[in-house]
Amino acid sequence: MKRLYFALLLLLPFTIGAQSLQAGIGADFFTYQRTFLDLHATLLKQVKPDVELSLGGSFALATRNENGTVEADFFIPIDGGVNFLFPVQKEFSYLVGFGLTAQFLIESERRFYMGPFMKLGARYRIHPYMTWYLEVLQDLVIGKPDWINISTRFSTGILFHF
Repeated sequence: MKRLYFALLLLLPFTIGAQSLQAGIGADFFTYQRTFLDLHATLLKQVKPDVELSLGGSFALATRNENGTVEADFFIPIDGGVNFLFPVQKEFSYLVGFGLTAQFLIESERRFYMGPFMKLGARYRIHPYMTWYLEVLQDLVIGKPDWINISTRFSTGILFHF
């Protein structure tokens, strides 16, 4: 419990300075063997024009039938990185992002994965305080049992500007 409080304390300065909140839904294709329904949230902070820091996480769920009962498996990725924005018009831009992800897979046993990710996305401003987004993340994470794992995550939703 102390570790959780310490981690939250380290993240506090970033959350206070965040300028946008991104919330969405998507799908995680973890090692291309399972598909998880993903609920996603990210805090964004602009550090330079067209450069922003991102800190986010997802809560993803997949179900399976086991002996006539439905069991749930959970996938929880936590991402930190930097996004480079490329404005095309006043309302439209695309982005390229890079960062590090820590992933927790909770099935019949718990597994931890960590590694880099790359992100491609598009944003379209639909309101002075809201922007629609679409992102694709490609993960390369290290962890048992295969040790080298790749997966893809899709997310879409609304970016709220503070």
